[in-house]
Formats: sequence, C-alpha cells, structure tokens
Amino acid sequence: MNKNTKARILWNLSFLFIFLAVWTILLFAFDNLESPYKGIISGGIAGLLSPRITEYETQSGKQTQLKWVFMKKAITL
Repeated sequence: MNKNTKARILWNLSFLFIFLAVWTILLFAFDNLESPYKGIISGGIAGLLSPRITEYETQSGKQTQLKWVFMKKAITL
C-alpha cells in the first residue's frame, strides 16, 4: 500500500469519526435544529479538526506527514 493511500485512509477515518461525534452532540443538544444545518456545522467542524496531509521533499525523496491540531509532533508515514 502506498504512503499516500495510507495517509488518505487515516484522514478519511478521522474526518468520519469527528463528523459523527459532532453530529451526535448536535442531535442531542439542539432538538429543533434541522438536519441540513447539522450536516453543514458538523462538516465544517470536522474539516477544521481533521489532520492535514502535507508532502515535502527531502534528500531521500518525498515524505508524507499528517499534521493535527491535537498533536504537537507531526505523524510521518
């Protein structure tokens, strides 16, 4: 499996987990908030909190990193 593929899978899983967590919180916290608004708010927050995929060039080749708000150190793949 390619490093870029692993990074994309990790990004998608983290986005999905954060989206569902925020959706559930909004579901129980705001009863009168309609579903499209819950989806927009959940997607925006999940987009901000999910990790960023960055690629940079080194002497040994391209490196892929995941930078996340919750971690000071980047995850190198």
